[in-house]
Amino acid sequence: MTSSGLQRSNLSQQISSILREEILTKSSPGQRLPTIMELTKRFNVSFQTVREGLNILAEEGLIQRRPGAGTFVSAVIPAQRDRHVGVLAEIDISDPHASYFFRRTPQRVVRFLRREGFAARLYTGHTQVGDETIRPLTCTAFLEAVERQQLSGVVAFAPSHTLPQWLEPLPGGHVPVVGSTDGYDYRVELDHPALVRTGVQYLLNQGRRRIALLEYFRPSRQASAVESFLEVMAAAGAPVNPQWLRHSLNPCTPGANWEEFRAVWASGGSKGRQGDEKPDGLLICDDNLFPVTAMAILQLGIRVPEDLTVVTHSNKGSAMLSPFPVAKLEIDPDVCAGLMGRTLIRLMQKEPVAPGLVILPHRLVEADAAAPQESRAGEQESRRARRDGDTATEPRPSGDSDVGRAEGEEQAAVSVAGTVPVP
Repeated sequence: MTSSGLQRSNLSQQISSILREEILTKSSPGQRLPTIMELTKRFNVSFQTVREGLNILAEEGLIQRRPGAGTFVSAVIPAQRDRHVGVLAEIDISDPHASYFFRRTPQRVVRFLRREGFAARLYTGHTQVGDETIRPLTCTAFLEAVERQQLSGVVAFAPSHTLPQWLEPLPGGHVPVVGSTDGYDYRVELDHPALVRTGVQYLLNQGRRRIALLEYFRPSRQASAVESFLEVMAAAGAPVNPQWLRHSLNPCTPGANWEEFRAVWASGGSKGRQGDEKPDGLLICDDNLFPVTAMAILQLGIRVPEDLTVVTHSNKGSAMLSPFPVAKLEIDPDVCAGLMGRTLIRLMQKEPVAPGLVILPHRLVEADAAAPQESRAGEQESRRARRDGDTATEPRPSGDSDVGRAEGEEQAAVSVAGTVPVP
């Protein structure tokens, strides 16, 4: 490997690939390229290797050599000039029931990539929230971009079962892809078992021993997350009531957690006779489950935290409101967007990246510190946004569109099954 990060094999092709991407996403027709000597120093390779890389681009018609003047970007065909990173959100993010995480993160990826100098577009499908039917991709605009070979990279928030439909037609090895779930070679995800361990340990540290779990786990994750719960409870010598482990009902099902929590509470017996069998700790591992669960807790007259200590998953910036004190296992969608965007850029620039999972971190915000900590974080975010001109670069809507707005957070309008144009 060279000091510039290039692999020793096929150096000229790697250089041509990097320069091609820069030409198609950052350069203008007629723009002068760096000299061969400058490129030799940049890539730490020989004069001949750079020349071979430029020959490849010249054969493709992307550059023109002018004796005595230098090398310049050609007037490329429209399909090539329109190359960009596609950010695919297959779920209908205009649906108010969609998770705040999936409404915000794709848009933040677009913003991150643009700030780094890459053309990027947001493609949205219209798969309904909670629909687990295995069906083809609904975003026809994205499929058309694939067919036209307009994509220089993809960040995908789409089920892995759709991969054969669009991944296979992509030019092999030339269009890197980063996903948000199982099935992608490169992906960024939350470590759900770690989240469960943090939540259970917090409740145990608060003196809670009878802990209930409310979550929705896909089958591929269900075993590992529940095993983590059982392992931490067993290590503490705490009893486990199987009826208090609820993890198979989709949180987008109307009224899902209302009945789930009422069933958990009822399984402990009546308060007068067997109150000691009621849960004294509750871990909610999906923020979509919290509002309805909170209503059920209030309706049942349960005192929080006196009778029940509650820990819930939360997304930073979602303005989650709670009628009682709760500890939060907080993740930051903006951090996820940065991790996905940075991983994709490294792949596009041919940097060595090991396939596999990049862990999205989480942090525990204790109940008595939640409000002030979030307030300070919000103030810092606002100051940073004003300094960076953040609010001026939000993707804007085009044509007929539904507007997806997060609670307390302005979101861009997106065209269903369409794209958000680059301003």
